[in-house]
Amino acid sequence: MIQSLPTPAAPGWLPWQEAVVLAVVLGVLLAVRRLADARPGTSARARLFLGVPWGTLLTMAAVTAVYLFLQGAWWHPRNPLVTPFRTWSYFYPFGMLTGAFTHGSQGHLTGNLMGTLVYGTVAEYVWGHYPRERGVQTFTSLRTNPLARILAVPAAMFAVGVFSAVFAIGPVVGFSGVVFALAGFALVTRPTLFLGALLGSRVLDLLYSALRYPVSTASGQTRFVTPWWSNVAIQGHAIGILAGVVVALALLWHRDERPDTLRVFFATLVFAVAQGLWAVYLPLGGGRFRLFRWAGTALVFVLALVVAAATVGSDRRFRPTFDRRPASLAVLVLLVVLAALSLAAVPTNVVDIRADQLPEDGIEVRDYVVTYDEDVPNAYFEGIWMPTRGVTSVNASGVIVASADRDVWIVAVQPGQLAVDGEERVTVGGPTWRESVYATRTDWAVVGNTSVYRVQLRRQDSRARTAYTSAPSTADLTLDGRNVTLAARENGFDVVVTRGNETVGQAPLPANMTQTRIGGLTVKRNRTRLYAGTGDTRVKVAQRRQTDR
Repeated sequence: MIQSLPTPAAPGWLPWQEAVVLAVVLGVLLAVRRLADARPGTSARARLFLGVPWGTLLTMAAVTAVYLFLQGAWWHPRNPLVTPFRTWSYFYPFGMLTGAFTHGSQGHLTGNLMGTLVYGTVAEYVWGHYPRERGVQTFTSLRTNPLARILAVPAAMFAVGVFSAVFAIGPVVGFSGVVFALAGFALVTRPTLFLGALLGSRVLDLLYSALRYPVSTASGQTRFVTPWWSNVAIQGHAIGILAGVVVALALLWHRDERPDTLRVFFATLVFAVAQGLWAVYLPLGGGRFRLFRWAGTALVFVLALVVAAATVGSDRRFRPTFDRRPASLAVLVLLVVLAALSLAAVPTNVVDIRADQLPEDGIEVRDYVVTYDEDVPNAYFEGIWMPTRGVTSVNASGVIVASADRDVWIVAVQPGQLAVDGEERVTVGGPTWRESVYATRTDWAVVGNTSVYRVQLRRQDSRARTAYTSAPSTADLTLDGRNVTLAARENGFDVVVTRGNETVGQAPLPANMTQTRIGGLTVKRNRTRLYAGTGDTRVKVAQRRQTDR
């Protein structure tokens, strides 16, 4: 009998799965190159220096450096510093200058870098590193110098980034305003190439995921999830794409070019739908949001029509007028909407948080205050002028981070998220320092009623202190005419036994695997379960929630 030897397993350090992916992808690309009549990259080398979008790559490198070194992701990959870099207020110019170039997580950064690479390459291809006029040679002037034209790309992206940050509604962070501007520029100037790039971005995303996570094991789990569209800066994306469209139209008029109108319409519509520009919503407070899908759907169709109409007409002047020519009217509409959306951000960006608006009971970390509270007025929204001020208000709950020096007031962790995770870390700081505050929630689920919990805060290597205690909760049961209530206290939990409206006993929660007599009942704690009994009767009163920390 022939016995086969076991196949040796590949060493854990050998990235053979990633190597297989790369080998297959490169092999397929080489095969396609041999099958194709035209050689890919020929047209790119005619417009780009060595066929490479150097300006886009320089911008990506700069944004990555900001994330790694200014936000500290190089030393803290899972916890980059975000709070001081948001666009909090015009009275905090540092945030206004850095907001567009910083990111909240590695996934946030990767998504924007992918978009920059795909749409930025198309935009840089349209711009070109070499002069387009016949008879004009390179290096004869600054305008024809390829190096200057390359550096103009990151300079333009920086300018658009600052514009998108200054006129974004609310404290935003991320390069997506520039990405949408690049997409708007590309879909008008080269709609067919843009659609190919849009599909190509999905391929790049798959390739990146396959290389980073070649094998994944998933299972059901309890998570706190908010609607994906509630985390999207719709207004910031809208002014980004409109700015890109306007710049593209100006360049086309200057070059005396016209794209295919139908292709522009289709490219705009596909991009707007794919990127969720239809997700028009309003925050209602308390972690709730209202989505106006009907209005957003109508708006993306109108947007596609207006952008397409702006490319129609025989006039060669980029000068919007009130005449009946479709292009002039469409450009006028685009400029008016862009101005209106931009000016709408001014009231939200002149918020000035005063020292008396900071939470009184919290952990102070230099100019920051970190605390936990529920159903309190949101000081940031209170500082925004609205016609309905005094009629409506927005309350907030959760781990609150505030700073009068930086005009910061934000719910960093929602109550539901803290309830699911048990412990959350909030990091504050500045360009040269950072410190974390930990929030921990201890939760007892009372039978037939709401949970009882307390939230504690602590700094690194410091003792925790109680920041919040919930209202008492009475179990939905009666033992010998008595009711059992669980109450959160600053130093723990109390068990209260009542008969009618009279309290007949109160004592701290028993230690694990012990029991005590309270108000004529025997109260016993068995690890995570709390029981109450009398005589031969024993029932479960509450159970401590377990979380994966």
